[in-house]
Amino acid sequence: MTPRVAVAHPCLLAGGGSEACAMWTVQTLQDDCRVSLITMGRPDLPVLNASCGTSLDPGRIDLRSLRLPPGTRTRFDALRAFRLARYCRRHAGDFDVMISAYNVMDFGVPGIQRIADFSFDDSLRRELHAGTGARGGLFHRASAGRALYLRLARALAGASRDGWKRNLTLANSEWTRGLLSERFGVLAKVLYPPVAGAPSPVPWDDREDGFVVMGRLVPEKGIPLIIEILAEVRKVKPVHLHILGRPGRAAHGRDIEALCRRHCGWVHLEGPRYGREKDEFLARHKYGISGCRHEAFGIAVAEMVKAGMVVWVPDDGGQTEIVADAGLIYSGRDDAVARILAVVGDKEREAALRGRLDGRSTLFSPARFAAGMRSVVFDFLSGKQDRGS
Repeated sequence: MTPRVAVAHPCLLAGGGSEACAMWTVQTLQDDCRVSLITMGRPDLPVLNASCGTSLDPGRIDLRSLRLPPGTRTRFDALRAFRLARYCRRHAGDFDVMISAYNVMDFGVPGIQRIADFSFDDSLRRELHAGTGARGGLFHRASAGRALYLRLARALAGASRDGWKRNLTLANSEWTRGLLSERFGVLAKVLYPPVAGAPSPVPWDDREDGFVVMGRLVPEKGIPLIIEILAEVRKVKPVHLHILGRPGRAAHGRDIEALCRRHCGWVHLEGPRYGREKDEFLARHKYGISGCRHEAFGIAVAEMVKAGMVVWVPDDGGQTEIVADAGLIYSGRDDAVARILAVVGDKEREAALRGRLDGRSTLFSPARFAAGMRSVVFDFLSGKQDRGS
């Protein structure tokens, strides 16, 4: 019989790494399985295809769109997701396997879950982003009100506190796998995310001496730090910066806009870019940078590497596995400035780093992800794979 598979994701929006994993999981399995995609709201599949590099046919997908609770599309994530969790638990018996494409989920039976970040554990979330200003407003601060809010969301979802631990767990990096083992006693298998886009054909010498940072404009992404770093670099090299991404929180978005106005001669706020437009933009620039110290993987970093850029990252998190070169991993502002100045304009070092990064980009290809996900799912279905920790 054809296996029945459900892929669940809380809200599919263009530009996210977990969205790409959900889309590629469906595309990987749809020829050999009866696949249902379960999500909140009405996803725009053509836009998602363009963003993720997939080619899902809406006519071939059993798309189950659940109504978003009023006022929760861009906030109150825990309350927004309770309806999805309840639906998945109620319908788990309709499928041979249920897959959470974004973080933990208690299906009531063993399933598969892919960990993209640690937003599911409030104390660890606060610990990882301490000092970034990523408080996120009243409902994200440690308080009795926050604890009550999370208990309410968990009760509405009908999930147990540790029910997710019975699942087979996939981590998006070795760093994530290590934290899962250390903090939760959960053993996970690493499956790097799929990063779409073809290698850039633009010659190095034809590119701008510009840096790019990508991602949602939220405090933990460290954009003010990046501007500080490159302001120091500019005292020696005339580089500039492009910021690509959509605002994650209105107040922080306004702060970033004000910073860009202050440095309007060389810092450019570009807004979000997707698909081919984003690929072509990256292809015109030489350098990339990340400011998020505890990034679980770093899809944006991998996209820039795939575009042929030389990319610097902080010294913690999964993004260090993407670049895997000490010269591209910095420990703070001054160290970043020194490491960037040691490379920028040195054609021999730039060429060596580009060659090394190009070799690593195959680790994050959609084909590699598809093969890995297919193997995990069919081993799970056949009973060959241990289904939990």
